[in-house]
Amino acid sequence: MQSKKFAFALSVIIIKTKRSSTANYNFKMFSLLAVATISATASTVNAAAAIDWTSLPWDDLSAQLSPSATLITSNPDAQAATFNTECIPEMQKPITERSNHNLINQPGGVCMDQLACGFHECNPLNPETYKDITVEERLALLTGSLNGTVLDYQLPKYDTAPADNLPTNQSMVDGWLEADNPSWNLPNVVLFPVTAGDIVDAIAFAKTHGLEVSVKNSGHSYTGASMKRNTLHVNMNQYTKYADTGTAIVDCIETIDEGAAFQSDLSDQPCRLAKARGKNGVIRVGGGENFDKFYRAVKSFNEAYKNETGSYKYYNAGGGAGTVSPMGWTFQGGLAWATNSRRIGLGVDQVIRVDMVLPNGEHVRFGPTAWEKQGEKFVYPKTTEVTGVCHQNPQEEDESKWMWAACEDDNINFDDLWYALRGGGGGTWGIVTSMVLQLHDYLPLELGESVSYFDCIPEEALPLYKPYFDRFFAAFLSNPLSIGITEDEASRCGAFGLGDIFGSDLFCYGENTSEPFIRGWFRYVGSINQTLIDAGLNETTVKNLASLCGKEFNKVDDYAGIVIIPDGPNEGKLVDAPPPSYLSTTETVVNMIVPAQYFANNPNASDTFKLFYGAFGGNVPYATDQANALSEAHRLGGYMVFLDHNFFDESFYTDIFPDMFDTSDPENFPGFVGSNHAGPNTRGPLKEDWTKPCPLDWTTAERDEKCISLQEAIWGTKTLARLEKIKEEVDPNYMFDCYGCVGNNRIKTVGTAEHEETTKPTETTKPAGTTEPPETSETGETTELSDTTAETETETDGEDDLSNAFISHPKLLNSVGNRKLDWKWIDVDFLDDGNTNDRATTAANVWPSQHNVMTEHAGSRCRGLITHHSITILTLGSSRSKISR
Repeated sequence: MQSKKFAFALSVIIIKTKRSSTANYNFKMFSLLAVATISATASTVNAAAAIDWTSLPWDDLSAQLSPSATLITSNPDAQAATFNTECIPEMQKPITERSNHNLINQPGGVCMDQLACGFHECNPLNPETYKDITVEERLALLTGSLNGTVLDYQLPKYDTAPADNLPTNQSMVDGWLEADNPSWNLPNVVLFPVTAGDIVDAIAFAKTHGLEVSVKNSGHSYTGASMKRNTLHVNMNQYTKYADTGTAIVDCIETIDEGAAFQSDLSDQPCRLAKARGKNGVIRVGGGENFDKFYRAVKSFNEAYKNETGSYKYYNAGGGAGTVSPMGWTFQGGLAWATNSRRIGLGVDQVIRVDMVLPNGEHVRFGPTAWEKQGEKFVYPKTTEVTGVCHQNPQEEDESKWMWAACEDDNINFDDLWYALRGGGGGTWGIVTSMVLQLHDYLPLELGESVSYFDCIPEEALPLYKPYFDRFFAAFLSNPLSIGITEDEASRCGAFGLGDIFGSDLFCYGENTSEPFIRGWFRYVGSINQTLIDAGLNETTVKNLASLCGKEFNKVDDYAGIVIIPDGPNEGKLVDAPPPSYLSTTETVVNMIVPAQYFANNPNASDTFKLFYGAFGGNVPYATDQANALSEAHRLGGYMVFLDHNFFDESFYTDIFPDMFDTSDPENFPGFVGSNHAGPNTRGPLKEDWTKPCPLDWTTAERDEKCISLQEAIWGTKTLARLEKIKEEVDPNYMFDCYGCVGNNRIKTVGTAEHEETTKPTETTKPAGTTEPPETSETGETTELSDTTAETETETDGEDDLSNAFISHPKLLNSVGNRKLDWKWIDVDFLDDGNTNDRATTAANVWPSQHNVMTEHAGSRCRGLITHHSITILTLGSSRSKISR
């Protein structure tokens, strides 16, 4: 790039047209306004790779930090050595002995739950050795070196799992770990903050020096989004604990005057909102705490309460593994399959208030302060107003002395932040320092494990009855009325399955809430009794099948109690599942959410779509506050499945996908991928034709150029568009730019961190046959993007014909990042040198309904300005057109 001031420049062509009867020239200007990440300073994020990190005044930052904070400055080679020293030993253990608990606490702060995600896009192969390798070739190479396909060896429950899950080709793994591998995705500097002031100082430092920031809690990201090279990495593991202190849980027992003004620090907001939601308690969780600490805090509170009263008081929604972060888990949706999400909503629905440091450096606190009752089916009120305040003395370590007041920056849109954060993914909006989450009045847990309940059935009978069990399970979760169970009864149970392998666990909350499932299964088996006998089962086996081998569901206190590690180095902590792996857990699969309605319309669909996460359905569609970014697929889902990339072929996108999702609007590709557990290789179909899959025999670059992005496959076009707009407002310089996150797939110049390549813009997501923007004119040889202009003289007779005169740079035509484009012609009045009022037409490429184009004229000058990005001033007249801020 010739200019570091812009992520990419604007190509402008001035066409001189001469009227037949005069010698005077009118200037007609056509331009493609590049709507993307364009920074106002030379030290933007895209220049981070070129920064001499060792020359920055790190001592100055260190001097500002609290005494307990840790700042680790090093070089990439040293970080690779740290990774090898601290992270690799855990991977060399048998899989049953590995734990992310051991990786989280490593002092260097660079370990990831999946080894490969210590590399760019979770791809550890050296790009210089494997240049132009296709995704298909890469997956074959990686899985062949690591003893089978990913899911087969990562889940210990699998009977086919190797005993130790160690590589079959250790020399290849050793090659990944060489210090000079360009694929390393390790940060330049690591900060372990302890106080909010530490984070505020770090963001201010990054802002001053044009640094990008990455943030991590536990490293449990299947796309590797929680760490990035050429960044100041904020590892939250040592941050102030709240849940862990024993004082984080608050009983909301005081009578609240609903008409009273909120406290200036919003200290009363959590309980006021919780009471409006029918909840009697809340818990504050720190930005560095994981579910292990969260669950154990609630359990400890309950045990103390039980000693006084004889019973537990609360339970909470949460993830399945102790090493998962409540932050990233929640912001991606939060699949609370084991903690009653089908009754109380997903993780995004549990948030009451948020404290976070924004990219502008403000430590803010915000949450709903106005709401209204929704329809009878809805679980929670609708959020109508979100209020935020700013921390006035963030350097104060004693929180009792913290002061909060209205923010001086009037441009912080807390309604948008509330929407984007909850469902719009983590790591991209700023750094969350704490959340307040609602707690639910206690309900006992009834646990059913299909593996143990069918242990009296001969093993050879499994293939005969499993399809029917899967169909019943799918109906229970998605269409319970079809099997004689009410929606209210079914909504009290969530589920976890193992796909093709037999083993599904059911988690039911409340006394005798498992009974409807048991009765329904008994009736169901009775209805297909003869079918099972004809298939080869004897009457005794069918009888045992119907009765679950005479067993009942286990009655337990809570989810934490059944997943606490009983012994070993991590005794007392919550289980880590799946354990650390060499590749991303979803490297070879797509985690699709199958709509509940599809199962209702296709009772045998479970023959193909095997249960993994039964967190959807029930009350999930009605647990929304109408102010979150969760996709429609999440709200209307039946359950989540994991299917090999090859499953998503042309027949799927032609015959099945349109039956699952609404594809009638060519302007809105429907999201269908779950944000939780999304993999690094997941893409949607071709942009130009939604019936065609994204080929695995293309390189990643080709797939990124021509296929629906991971982001659009998760959120869908319209929701992603709103999130992208908010991202531009919250973080216009992309200080936070994690892989697979909102805005990360925009058009951008990628520096040395991306192997000196310029990413290609994605084209419009309109499928084949829809109206396209104007064609690019024949302008001859393609020129590089720059801030220069080209001039062409043409002669026309009569009125100027502008219909074919549109000229733009082909790399920018048709797209901005991942967004479909709305082409608009904007008339600009200006005065030429002869003081004759004339007209010029400017072609501007803008995001629909998101950017206002303003024009003004003065003398012989014309100025077009996209106000949201403030990227260009185009001056016409006697001077050459130019670009400036």
